[in-house]
Amino acid sequence: MNGESGPFDPGAEDDATHLVLENARGQLSLWPVWREVPPGWSARPGPPPTGPAPASGSRAAEGRPGH
Repeated sequence: MNGESGPFDPGAEDDATHLVLENARGQLSLWPVWREVPPGWSARPGPPPTGPAPASGSRAAEGRPGH
């Protein structure tokens, strides 16, 4: 490894650099965020940003066995 960033690595601030696009045929494409989305394609939503883990007594734990 040479220490340089690759074309799909996040930016210095962990900013997204690419979108995943999908067309009507279900084809996917990796697309730079700075380019306009071409006609016939739409951006697919990605996973939600990650944050701190919820506390064990949080609402996310309600309804699960043992909570």
